[in-house]
Amino acid sequence: MALSDVEGSLNSLNQKLDWIINRLNYLENVLTESQQYPEVVDFLQSLKLGTALYGEPLKTLNRIVSARKLIDSTAQKDEITKIILNYIAVKGPKNISELTREIKRQRGKASRTTIRNRVTQLVKASNLLKDGNRYCLP
Repeated sequence: MALSDVEGSLNSLNQKLDWIINRLNYLENVLTESQQYPEVVDFLQSLKLGTALYGEPLKTLNRIVSARKLIDSTAQKDEITKIILNYIAVKGPKNISELTREIKRQRGKASRTTIRNRVTQLVKASNLLKDGNRYCLP
């Protein structure tokens, strides 16, 4: 299965999950206002919580697939770039210090200047977005 197929499937699952959660919210609101079936409201809250638990793994998988596509399409296919993109994909937005610590953990050495330069190149190439002092996948 190609990465674009996986990405399409993940997006479809995320949309369906969002629709289900919105529908559960609507039903919960209607039943709460009517105050007729409190046990059903409790059940809907539990169901909504259980459904929401599937959302985070799907979002993480979606970020990993996006990172994989970026790594494959990036002109720089070096180890530092791969670590940066994979780490942000799995853990979410990170700052330079967090990236430097992770690269040092994986490679045994890391220079903040090198990491900052690499991240700046990735931002210029639109492979990363800057959000305050954190960097995330587009």
